[in-house]
Amino acid sequence: MATFKAEVNKHQVRKDGTYTIKIRILHKRKKRYLSTNLVVTKNDLTKSFKLKNYFFIDETEKIIKNYRDICNRNALLLKSIDVNQVYDLITKTDEMSDFFIDIVSYAKKYIKTLKTSGKEGTARNYQLAINNLIKFTGTDKIDINRINAKFIKDWVDWIDGERAKSLYPSGIRKLHNDAKREYNVEELGIIKIPLSPFSVVRLPKIPKAKIPHIPVEKIREIFTIPDIEIYQKGTNRQNFARDLFILSFCLCGTNAKDLYELKEYKNGRITYNRAKTMSRRDDNAFISIKVEPEIEYLFEKYKDKTGKRVFNFYQKYSSIDCFSNAITYGIKQIRKIIDIDYLIFYSARHSFATIARNKIKIDKYTVHQMLNHVDSEMKITDIYIEKDWTLFDEANRKLLDYVFEK
Repeated sequence: MATFKAEVNKHQVRKDGTYTIKIRILHKRKKRYLSTNLVVTKNDLTKSFKLKNYFFIDETEKIIKNYRDICNRNALLLKSIDVNQVYDLITKTDEMSDFFIDIVSYAKKYIKTLKTSGKEGTARNYQLAINNLIKFTGTDKIDINRINAKFIKDWVDWIDGERAKSLYPSGIRKLHNDAKREYNVEELGIIKIPLSPFSVVRLPKIPKAKIPHIPVEKIREIFTIPDIEIYQKGTNRQNFARDLFILSFCLCGTNAKDLYELKEYKNGRITYNRAKTMSRRDDNAFISIKVEPEIEYLFEKYKDKTGKRVFNFYQKYSSIDCFSNAITYGIKQIRKIIDIDYLIFYSARHSFATIARNKIKIDKYTVHQMLNHVDSEMKITDIYIEKDWTLFDEANRKLLDYVFEK
């Protein structure tokens, strides 16, 4: 069994003439020292540098008692570990003893990391989840060990909105699992978060979002909306949203984020890795799309003259969120012009897919590839088939000829 003793090293004097008390660990004839926050002067010590001040004697006894308690709780473990592992056991346990693991504070750190790495949208989803949890509990400090199976079930029942019932708890599940990996040290028998409630509770499935496509006649109307007079500095958001909708539709439904970050435009083609699915694809969701004549003017209109990116959107909008908000605002104005109430920017992608399949009769697999989707069923087949971008080009050309009535 490890033994402990308070010691002061007379050779380790601080600049102000004081000394720090350390706790010596002796285990299997090997020593390690644990620092304390207790500082003494020579007046607190005997000539042989033993403690004589009863205040410090009592304080060090409290510390040593705590260390002995840790060792007693891990008596079997101590037989098989060395003094360095005893040191780790004590410091790990001591750091977390009486430690309130606040899931809210933990979430804030994670959200900050997401924002730093440019994942503003994901950070916003986690923020919504933690805000909802705070509202449910009525406090902004929530002990992670308060979250058990009943807690989750009650919370899910309380949440308003079918999609939120799945999204919010899913976010907290990720944070809970991460915290368990961080705070629990199983090989040392340190289990600060013993519960695994999310392995017991089955969360509701996320309902598929119904993003309606719009008729080809309305697509044509959007393409022919004239510029309006600019009343403010910069690009008018109605014109801007119209242009981005056209770009997305004519580029096989390319997402706003991929347009915002686009860096490759050579030999009449854009190439990129789709941000949404690149981490789930062996080819990093790579795609190459031919830029058809109908939209070449937009590449010139929004050209990044620095050459850092294809478009200058990042110079006008500091983040993807600001960029998306500008598009959303403009889309609301377009709804009024074409007299439709269910238009969103993502409708360009859905309309592209629907028209390609139902009107042009492009086979479903080609449409799937043009959308750069993830399809686990076709994963093995895709290994054997080399991508032929001309198939995409021909399919997209047929679609645009149909839309532009050529």
